This record gives sequence, structure tokens and C-alpha cells, in this order.
Amino acid sequence: MSTGRDHPKKPVETVCDFIEALESHDIDRAAEYLADDFSFIGLTPFPMDKGMYIEFQRGIAAAFSDWSLNLTGIQEEGGVVRGTARTTATHTGDLVLPIPDLPVLPATGKIIKLPAETHLYSVRGGKISSIHVLVVPGGGLQGVYRQLGARVPLPSIIEG
Repeated sequence: MSTGRDHPKKPVETVCDFIEALESHDIDRAAEYLADDFSFIGLTPFPMDKGMYIEFQRGIAAAFSDWSLNLTGIQEEGGVVRGTARTTATHTGDLVLPIPDLPVLPATGKIIKLPAETHLYSVRGGKISSIHVLVVPGGGLQGVYRQLGARVPLPSIIEG
């Protein structure tokens, strides 16, 4: 009888497990799905490495009690998993992100609903090596700040 450990996870399974960990606020478990040389591209003009991305996700988890990517249309080709995210969340805690010059945004209680954005997850050796978010107008970090009624500070920092 197979225990499931005989076969490595498929890229789609890895991505779905990773997202489930993020959405359940289990950031330590989510970090286990990321390669050591991981990079995150799309929300800032600079890529985030694994450490910065994990701290970013800790900030998201602390600020939004019900953060959900609502990822649909998940497909895999050649180790790249593509899906469409329509992020929703309620701003129940202070938003503190590890981005220089980005101020703390106190909880507002507001609900955000971002437009559909394409997420690309590159999976190598059972780990996610990169995530690339194709940010659209009204989306990304700038969309979050605007929907929360906050002045978007330093647009060059958060426009990707």
C-alpha cells in the first residue's frame, strides 16, 4: 500500500498546499514550500527574497483575519502553475509590511476586493522557486491601500 510519500507532489498540489497554509495563517508551514533562493515579483519594483516575503506574509496575516486569494483556473505546464486570484479580505489589524518607508496602516474594518490578477508559481524540485504576480490597475498593494481609504504613499515603491 502506498503512503503517498513514494511519489513527489505535483506542482499544482504544492501550490495549493502553500496557499492553504497562507490562508490559514500558518506562515511557518507556508515557508517550508519555498525554495531557499525563492523570489517574489510583482508588487514592488524590487523582488522579495524568501525572508522578506515571509515577513510580508506575516504582516498580511496580522492585518487581515480572512485574507483569501480565491485562486481559480489553476493549470500547470512545465513546472509553472498559473491561476487567477481575486483577493478578498477584512482589515482587522494594523498593516505593517517590511517595505522601506511604507507606514503602518491602523485597522479600518473595511473589506477589500481586488480585481482578477494572474499569479505564476514556478516549482522546482518540489519547492516554489518564484511567484510572479501580474498586477493590474486597481490591484496589488496600491489597490489594497486605496480600498482601505489610505493615501498611497510613495507610489514608486508599491507600483510594480
